[in-house]
Amino acid sequence: MILCCTICSNKVHSTPLDASYEVTVPVDDCEYRLRLQPGSKRKVAVLQAVRIQTQPGEPHFQLITDNLKLACLLELLLFEQKSAKKEQKTCHHEKG
Repeated sequence: MILCCTICSNKVHSTPLDASYEVTVPVDDCEYRLRLQPGSKRKVAVLQAVRIQTQPGEPHFQLITDNLKLACLLELLLFEQKSAKKEQKTCHHEKG
């Protein structure tokens, strides 16, 4: 949950009076915009995601609401954040 809070404070966007947050997760040649909603008792819900694939011409959008896919995207987001945090610590120790 601490990792989720870190992500929410660093990488998310929200509009005024909106209870959810939007975060972008790049995967290969696509970009996924996840809609996250913090819940009670240290829970986070992934409400939906939009897959954006840019091809010559115009981008293609696909709405994702399947729970398994949303859970996988959340796991990728958390893994990415954890790896980045670990890399920062490693780089910090090498400098010192």
